[in-house]
Parts: sequence; structure tokens; C-alpha cells
Amino acid sequence: MQDDKKILTIIDTFGFLFRSYYALPPLKSPTGFPTGMLTGFMNFISGIGRDFTTDYLVFALDSKGKTFRNDIYSEYKSHRPDVPDDLKAQLPIAIEFIENMGFKTASAIGYEADDIIASLAQDGAKNGFKVRIVSHDKDLYQLICNDIFMFDPLKKKIISSTDCFEKYGVYPHQFIDYQSLLGDSADNVPGVKGVGAKTAMALIQQFDNLDNIYANIENLAK
Repeated sequence: MQDDKKILTIIDTFGFLFRSYYALPPLKSPTGFPTGMLTGFMNFISGIGRDFTTDYLVFALDSKGKTFRNDIYSEYKSHRPDVPDDLKAQLPIAIEFIENMGFKTASAIGYEADDIIASLAQDGAKNGFKVRIVSHDKDLYQLICNDIFMFDPLKKKIISSTDCFEKYGVYPHQFIDYQSLLGDSADNVPGVKGVGAKTAMALIQQFDNLDNIYANIENLAK
């Protein structure tokens, strides 16, 4: 990492809010208000300063309502259950905590936090920053490059291009095509029928991208 470049850190906020909610027991205040997610998230925030230093910090947020993905594919995330009421009750308070502590947030109607993270990261890198994305979301691996890296706050570990290859057998610039072959059950996005992780990895390693796979589709069928 070059010392002369300032660092922009982007937090995948809702990823950690949901993780905190499901990781901790259903704590409540003396009045009965749920506080488990808030407790876990505050523990996460308090650890940020110990894990790394940064010049700029922003919390990326999802916006309410549907996104452009729903226009592209109407069944996007359609299988997901409703968010539990006690989680919903804590979300606005968590965002208030962030803002009251003086941190910046970023969101846009019609876009998910992933889109905000990608836009901020790529814009930051273009403008001479080193960009740290704090997230557990594998979908963001596609952003990793020379000036953009991910950080796992649980393992206290930087996730690099090499880590991506060691885990999935493909490099970040290939990750979109790899995921396209697999699909994403978490988002209800179908992949190629009969193609699992090992096959997707082998195809990408052999042909590099979807265009080359399609160019050789007849040979694959044989």
C-alpha cells in the first residue's frame, strides 16, 4: 500500500446490521425495546478505530423500495421473507447513531448499498485514493484491484485478488462472469442449469469470460 495515497473507507452498513441482529441473542431494554442488533453494531463501530486508520469514512446504505434490478428481473429477491419487526424497529435508530456520531452516510433512491459502494470505490480510485471496503459480501469481490481492497473485520484481514483466487478459483475481474454462471440463490437469481461452483470455475479458468465460453459453446456441448 502506498503511503502517499489517502484512504477512503466504505462500510457495508446493512450487512453488519443484519449480521449483528442474527448473531446476538434477542436483548431488550428495561422497557422491552429490542436492542440486540444495536448492541452488536455499536461493538462493530467501536472496533473500527482499533482495526485500521483512515482519512475518510462513509457508511453506505440501502434505500427503501425497489431498485432498478426489479425492473430488469421481476423475481429479484422475491423469495425473501419479510424483515422481522424487532429488526425493523432498530434500523432507524442505528442510522441515527451513525449520523449523531458525525459519520457520513450515502444512499440513493432506486439503488442498493452495493451500487453505492461500487460507485464510491471506483470514483475514489480514479481520484487517487486507496479504497478499503469493509464487508463480508462476496459480490463485492469484483471490485478488488490495485487501489481497491476489502477488509474482513472479524478475521482482521485484508482480502486481496490472491485471496479471491484461492477461495473461488477466479480473479476479481472474472467474478461477474463466474457469478453469472452460478446464479445467486440468496437473491433468487438463476444461473446456468447444471453448472455448479467447480464447473463455473473450470470454465472461467479455461475461457476467461462469458464471451469466450459462448464462442466455444458448440465444442462445450460435445
